[in-house]
Parts: sequence; structure tokens; C-alpha cells
Amino acid sequence: MNRRFRAFRLLQIQGKLGDVASEMTRVNFLRFLPVETRWQPSVNIFLCPRCFRISADLAGVDPEEVELSVSNGKLLISGSRPAPEPPCEQEIGMASTKAVRVLAMEIDYGGFAREITLPDDVDLDRVKTEWNNGILWIEIPRWSQA
Repeated sequence: MNRRFRAFRLLQIQGKLGDVASEMTRVNFLRFLPVETRWQPSVNIFLCPRCFRISADLAGVDPEEVELSVSNGKLLISGSRPAPEPPCEQEIGMASTKAVRVLAMEIDYGGFAREITLPDDVDLDRVKTEWNNGILWIEIPRWSQA
């Protein structure tokens, strides 16, 4: 009987160590992925009479973590989003140390990059950006049509 209990405890410990190792791998692995394999935010692209507008869904991203760059007629939106985690429960004024088990993880996190080909008639010297409820709006004026 004692042997069974000890075997059960060892299996329990092995399972918990496997959970910890799996979580550490999942969280740290994304830092080393090349840009091509990182997640891509969803975008809407609009061609207006006077401008080219892009909206990028960046919910949960700190605006300070977003970088915009233009090269060879392409706009690159890149940055990073932390993994969403539940708030800790409060126990007598102290944060809980209870572990949680992830049952589903569908929200992309980690480094992201999205490349958008720009039309030829945009004025890159007058780009405007606005952050509104987790959506990054980029407005690029078009050269006057004469």
C-alpha cells in the first residue's frame, strides 16, 4: 500500500514538473522566433480620395512598443504584446500564489510584424497616427491629383 502511494506521488510531481517546463518553453520560445513566424495583427486598408488609411488591431499592446518604418515602398508595423494573464485573487490583502492552468490560449502574443505595400502616390513626410481603443490608425496623405 505504501508503494502505491509513493508511486502516485511521484507521478503527481512528474506531472507538475512537466507543466512548469511546458509553460516556460511556451512563454520564452516566442522571443527567438524570426519575424516571418511571428503573429500578424489584422488590418483594414482604405484608399480615400486624399489619403491612404490603415487600421491595425493591436488590443493589449502598449503604444510605446509599436514601431513603424518604411522601406522600398512598404510600411512595416512591428512590436510586441505580452501574454494575457488573469488578475491574481486577493487573499487578506495579499496577492494569491495559486497557480492557474491554461485551458485555451487563442490570443496571439509576443513579437508581431505586418508589412503593407503602399501606393506610389503617398506623401511619407506627412504621416499621422492615432491610437483609439486598441486600434492603431495610420493616415498617409496622397500627393495632390492635378
